[in-house]
Amino acid sequence: MSFTDKVKEELTHKDKYNYSEQLSELSALIRIDGSIQISNKHLAVKVTLYHGNLARRIYSLIKERFGFSIEIRVRQDRKFNLSYNYDIIVTPQPGVREFLLELGFLTPKNNLVFHIKDEYLNSRKLAQAYLRGIFLGGGSVNSPQSEYHLEFRCERASLAEDLEILLEKFDLKAHRTEHKGYNVIYFKSYADVVKVLNIIGAHQAMLKMENDHIVKELKNNVNRRVNFETANLEKSVSAAMDQLEYIDIIERENGLDSLSPGLKEIAELRRENPYASLKELGEIIDLSKSGVNHRLRRIKKIAQNLT
Repeated sequence: MSFTDKVKEELTHKDKYNYSEQLSELSALIRIDGSIQISNKHLAVKVTLYHGNLARRIYSLIKERFGFSIEIRVRQDRKFNLSYNYDIIVTPQPGVREFLLELGFLTPKNNLVFHIKDEYLNSRKLAQAYLRGIFLGGGSVNSPQSEYHLEFRCERASLAEDLEILLEKFDLKAHRTEHKGYNVIYFKSYADVVKVLNIIGAHQAMLKMENDHIVKELKNNVNRRVNFETANLEKSVSAAMDQLEYIDIIERENGLDSLSPGLKEIAELRRENPYASLKELGEIIDLSKSGVNHRLRRIKKIAQNLT
């Protein structure tokens, strides 16, 4: 099961929402995955869902709240023969028009509405429910182990525009693009993804992402530290090899006895400890790190003057 499926499974099992919140979520699901049909001048509604538990939840909500006769059609994915599609169809019957009016799909004059109902935008609780419905119908989120990415797929530009307005009410500034004929609203930062999960009520998924983020940051910090130490070690080894070469030049040309006692001491000490750091060399002869570095720089200058 993908991480997106796990998030949707968590959301589907949450049922502590009042009637208005349920309607807001249902309105979003129909907006994303549904269609309004006309049969013999009578209205019908069809919603196609891809998760069995979600289909059962929506069926129960419509049946219990409105008492409609509902058809359910289950179709297996012909391409992969693995998943199923669930068509929930509210057939033409009394009350469908009022149902669509209440959800914000029709005006009193029976004109279709292509924007989110103002009530769902203006109430924070109903906006959260609507966002949850949009995610259940057309959202996805990457696993915490991969790069951070959460998106909402919108078929109509009008819904994408309204969704941006809704997200701004939660101080979220989304990115927007077009992909395969859809308007895609997306987030790519850890903070934004976690915030969205919290808003829609996916708290288990949010905690999972937070825990994995902590582990990922710890690993990154360790890697950065190791890389830093490795780079310093490589730099120190390279400098030590150069110092040994300068000492060899002086010995070959003039002999180490030509050096002052202090320089001769550090030259012999470097030969005896080719991989020691400047600090470690200084501790052996009770000299500061800067003092050791100063002597080695003088040896370098002498060697360069001899070549």
